[in-house]
Amino acid sequence: ERQGQADQSLLPEGFRIEYGIGISAVGDLMRATGLGNSKEQFYAKVADSIFGSDISFANLESTVINIDDCEKGLHVNITADEFNALKGHQGRQYTVFSTANNHILDGGMKGIVDTHERLIAEGIHFVGTNRSREDQDKGLIIESSGVRIGFVAATYGVNDKPFPKGEDYLVNVVPFHDLKENTDLSLLDDQIAWCRSQNCDCVIVSLHWGLEFEFFPRTYQVDIAHQLAERGADALISHHTHNLQPYEIYQTQRDPDRKVPIFYGLGNLSSWSSAAYRSLSLITKFRIAKGRIDGVEKTLVKDVSMIPVLQMKYESETGPYLQLEVLGALMESGYDNGKQEYINDAARYADLILGKSWRDERQWRHKS
Repeated sequence: ERQGQADQSLLPEGFRIEYGIGISAVGDLMRATGLGNSKEQFYAKVADSIFGSDISFANLESTVINIDDCEKGLHVNITADEFNALKGHQGRQYTVFSTANNHILDGGMKGIVDTHERLIAEGIHFVGTNRSREDQDKGLIIESSGVRIGFVAATYGVNDKPFPKGEDYLVNVVPFHDLKENTDLSLLDDQIAWCRSQNCDCVIVSLHWGLEFEFFPRTYQVDIAHQLAERGADALISHHTHNLQPYEIYQTQRDPDRKVPIFYGLGNLSSWSSAAYRSLSLITKFRIAKGRIDGVEKTLVKDVSMIPVLQMKYESETGPYLQLEVLGALMESGYDNGKQEYINDAARYADLILGKSWRDERQWRHKS
């Protein structure tokens, strides 16, 4: 079932809401030219949409590292200035980062340790990488306004980087792309079960997977996502492909009252590429409601809304800087021909992936 309009209720008839919370989620945060000069500008026009929620989530597609002796190869490390631009805006910052992604071992063991220490110092929770072997069987629990949310996260791989000897627990890896008939999901099963054992009301699963630059998920991904929804995931957030992919609202068989939003690719919130389709991403917001139906207490996803945003590049006296802008608002801006064509290209990609309901100003004007 694909949502035609944002904010459509996913709750069953007769469900009585007692209280709830809001969650915002975005895709990949990674190095981009001009990012280090963008601390005050990057989120200025979308900060409320992300950081105004009770819990905000992103995938940190970088290690925060300041060493010169990285092994040769592909590295997506970020400097302190770049991290400061990405972590939040004017005193508000992300609640949770997923650190399970294919670049997390680019800086080796030191890269992971430095990143963990920086996030702990900043007060940002992380999930998907582990400080001990015992942690790998667990998720992350965030409690907000009386609602306990469990987070679990995994990546398809780490770009064939070797794990330090005896430290294979460092990253949650699930072989999503092996194309076997039955993908081994036991790691995620165990973490979801642990969250339930800790009395979590809702479990959110973060998946770093998919084929880069493809606009649609593969059939096996859809099958795995449905399996996870049946095994206890209440929402699935995906990233890695560097561009948007569709979403669906999945009606579970395990509970006829429960619909699970599945986002197959939120895109790069900060993009190293200037191509319109790679600079387009999605802020998704969903509300979790705790209440009762037929006398039974349940916690369900109440509704979902989505805001397409585009990374724009501008010049200043101190050099180039980046800024996220709501795509719907940009369509009304009347830029010069070159920039307007870039915006129009992004809009066409949004139409392809999301349909055209995002163009209705009621879906974004009050959220920018």
